[in-house]
Amino acid sequence: MRVLLVADVSAERVPGGEERMLIRHMHALHEAGMAVTVLSRQPTPDAPLCVTVMDGVEEHRLAYDGDRGWRGLMQLKAGARRWWRQHQGAFDLVVAEQPFVMWALARAGCRLPRLQVCHAFAFEEYMTRYGLDWDWGHAAAAATMRRIEARLYRGAARLLVLSAHMRQRLDEAFAIRTGVSVVAGGSDAVDDALFAARRSLRAEFGWQGPVVVSLRNLVPRTGIDLLVQAAAMLRHDHPDLRWQVIGTGALLAPLRHLAAELGVDDCIEFTGFLAEAEVKRRLVAADLFMLPTRALEGFGLVTVEAGVCGLPVVATPVGANVEVIHALGHGLLSDDATPEALARAVEVLLHALDGADVEAMRAELRAASSRFDWAHHDAGFLQALPGIGG
Repeated sequence: MRVLLVADVSAERVPGGEERMLIRHMHALHEAGMAVTVLSRQPTPDAPLCVTVMDGVEEHRLAYDGDRGWRGLMQLKAGARRWWRQHQGAFDLVVAEQPFVMWALARAGCRLPRLQVCHAFAFEEYMTRYGLDWDWGHAAAAATMRRIEARLYRGAARLLVLSAHMRQRLDEAFAIRTGVSVVAGGSDAVDDALFAARRSLRAEFGWQGPVVVSLRNLVPRTGIDLLVQAAAMLRHDHPDLRWQVIGTGALLAPLRHLAAELGVDDCIEFTGFLAEAEVKRRLVAADLFMLPTRALEGFGLVTVEAGVCGLPVVATPVGANVEVIHALGHGLLSDDATPEALARAVEVLLHALDGADVEAMRAELRAASSRFDWAHHDAGFLQALPGIGG
């Protein structure tokens, strides 16, 4: 079986959940004995148009200068037409992770059976990105994106989502009720030796009091500004509380400015991008994880990753956060997506930790999180492929 894996992100680097899922599916297909080729768009205008992303797997890229409007779509459409003219007949099946390169490929004439993965809706993410700067041009772009997504999702042989929430959203937004597989995301297990080193890790990081960590792309929908405001509200009653924000994005500088304005820049560390091994070290060493999502949480791989590291999670009641937190058993949903509600939830969990057998709780979290393992996800993903299981 020759599979073309289509994405709007690259498998060469893992800054976020979409890249992680792309790489996971690439490995699952390859390990199942299928010949895999990735087709994506250039991550930067100077990036090479073809790279090897793992043994036996090449990633081809359509030229793309980063434009998120109509001009960018036309670049992808032109590039896909040239690429498909050279490669049509080379594949049996398509797995598409996001909509836009797949839209361009469909316009170029690709009519192969397709499994369409839907993590969240691109048109909704676009709407959250611009906030107060929203104008008629943004409204027109969002409407175009919605039409593209509707055509792609309705034209897929099968769809795969990571949560019951996203299955419901497909029904609500596009009246798609059949042919949808729900397969939860997963996380890699953490070595017992890393847990045994927790105390020395805290000493290495200089952590003495409780530490709340978050791992996010720094864009409006992920709500890190809510975390910063919650930290300011807790500062007086919890002067020893420290915060770590891992990740990067367009809002890094504004968030640092907000922390300084609110007088919490000395207790919030913005680490920027960290390699996966370093992220695991900090998660294991921390006390709480916060997921302050403002909108559009289609699953939340980081919630499971925190659980695997033994961290209880404070999360907003947005999207799939509700079902994942309930499945993990330890953690707390805030009353709503506000700084006040998040601050109250952190206080409740800090108080609970004071009187708890923390090691037993961490062991229970690790056991609960093991239900979200990659082997289960891979099996469900392969079963959903058109002509194989789906």
